[in-house]
Amino acid sequence: MFNFENYLFALLVILIPVFIYFSFFYKKYPTKVNYYIIGFLCAIAIIISMSYPFNLATGHVYDMRTIPWLIAFLYGGRKMGLFATLVIFIYRARIGIDEGFLITIIAFSLSAVIVSLFIKKYERVELREKLKISVLLTLFSVSLIVIGLLSFIRKVSYTEIPMFITYFFVSNLLTIVLVVYIVETLMEKERNRVQIQQAERVKLIGEMAASVAHEIKNPLTIVMGFTQILKGDKNLTEKQHSSLQLIDSELNRAQKIIYDYLSLAKTNEKDFERLNCVEVIENVIDVTKYHAQISGVEIINQTNGNFIVRANRNELTQVFLNMIKNAVESIDGSGQVIVSTQQVGKYLQVTIIDNGKGMDEEDVNSLGTPYFTTKENGTGLGMMVCFKIIDSLKGEINVTSIKGEGTTFKITLPLADEE
Repeated sequence: MFNFENYLFALLVILIPVFIYFSFFYKKYPTKVNYYIIGFLCAIAIIISMSYPFNLATGHVYDMRTIPWLIAFLYGGRKMGLFATLVIFIYRARIGIDEGFLITIIAFSLSAVIVSLFIKKYERVELREKLKISVLLTLFSVSLIVIGLLSFIRKVSYTEIPMFITYFFVSNLLTIVLVVYIVETLMEKERNRVQIQQAERVKLIGEMAASVAHEIKNPLTIVMGFTQILKGDKNLTEKQHSSLQLIDSELNRAQKIIYDYLSLAKTNEKDFERLNCVEVIENVIDVTKYHAQISGVEIINQTNGNFIVRANRNELTQVFLNMIKNAVESIDGSGQVIVSTQQVGKYLQVTIIDNGKGMDEEDVNSLGTPYFTTKENGTGLGMMVCFKIIDSLKGEINVTSIKGEGTTFKITLPLADEE
């Protein structure tokens, strides 16, 4: 077995899979993490790390397997973390079943249990908290390994123990800080790039709306007025009345599209007020409940609490009206739409779940872009307006969906400061 005393090589083994993922896979779908690819790349990093350890003290070698193993848990989820744990067990057994194998089984089994408890919290916190959590988890895992080594292995002399412990802890803690910081920086950079592109598209549509919508709005209003007058004529034949109904319907649709364009062109920050978001959602549910019942869909209201946000009432109502209505219309036949609220740190998270037709990954990543829609008669502008409004409130919309099973929208909004 080759021994490498160069720490930079061990660090490079861990960072290369990270850069591969963010250079090729995450760039393609920046709104959704591919957990399986992360798990696979971390497994490769674990095998390489264990294959090429380096000297820590005379007669003793060690590796950095703990870092990619922990990354698999924190960024790939529990399944990929357990997969990485299994890879460590299998590959360590292949190297040899001895005291080291026993230490590996005990240390990583206990660590896997502890790390699993922190995954959900890790996903919700900011970078500073993520660094703290990752350092604490690394400290716990490495401590178990060190205790095992000192208890079972007698190859390290007592004079070498302080150096052994110092190097082992420092190298692992330094590496996890570097890796987490780099991963979070790359993810944030890619998200910012997507947001900038989205903002540029919205700005372009807004500029078009400002120059065109008003010119169309005036003649459209006149035509709609004359249509209403003609519909009141008692001498109309049934065919003529049906034709006017169709004209009126299409004029209303055109008017809605124009208002959607105008919503993209204006900002109403001066109209922001303190609102109980739950109250806004409940009002929207009351409005959409009748439409849902006709379609055979049940809206289950699980909202509760008093969550105050700063927003424009009409715009916030428009967001939830569009999203709940879309959830209802995604269901063919009978089904359910569940709306719930919960506080996550200093944010309110509104979750809208439907068991409708769902979307594939490409459709999910296209949501909020101009003219993209999954409806036959849709324009895509309604969802685009929703993304713009939530972005103006310093919030975000996360979407997960499975084709044929349903979709989950999570709208996150900052809670207003107490007065």
